[in-house]
Amino acid sequence: MPDIVEIIKEQHQQVEKLLTQAEEDGSDTAALLQEVARLLLPHSEAEEDFVYPAIRDRAQETGAEVRDGVEEHHQIEEMLKSLLDGSPDDPGYDGTLAAIIGELRHHVQEEEEDLLPILADNLTDDEREEMGQRFVEATTGALPESPAPTTGDAGHETRHELYEKAKEKDIPGRSSMTKDELAKAVGNG
Repeated sequence: MPDIVEIIKEQHQQVEKLLTQAEEDGSDTAALLQEVARLLLPHSEAEEDFVYPAIRDRAQETGAEVRDGVEEHHQIEEMLKSLLDGSPDDPGYDGTLAAIIGELRHHVQEEEEDLLPILADNLTDDEREEMGQRFVEATTGALPESPAPTTGDAGHETRHELYEKAKEKDIPGRSSMTKDELAKAVGNG
């Protein structure tokens, strides 16, 4: 069974490989960024839903680092959405791409050096495997192109969907809210 720490690191490597390809001249940057989004959005959501809370529960002093990690997820998601809505020929596209790549590399380094060791040191092998299995299920079954639920059940909506609702309602502080906080703010929780 998968170990949560190894699964997260493996997904980080997959995203890094795609970003490295996107930096190359002549690459199909738009297609590569679509793949980054397909991997990254459910990855970030799963981390926010149950990985970061587990870290915070085991090391209270990481509260600020966890909040920073959530904020970094949201900043990266916004920049990525901007690129996906645009074209590689648009002014500023290369700068935004460079900013995403830099922010992601910084985020991954902090996560792997500061946060993931807490799980490695404080969870049993069975707990890491159970969380790893849950993470695999969450990241492979929650693709952003899935249709939005029609029931309005916040438990089934992605963080990104809830964020978009909060954006439509112009809810202040939405970029730093967790999925549960967004659900409450938009009236789905």
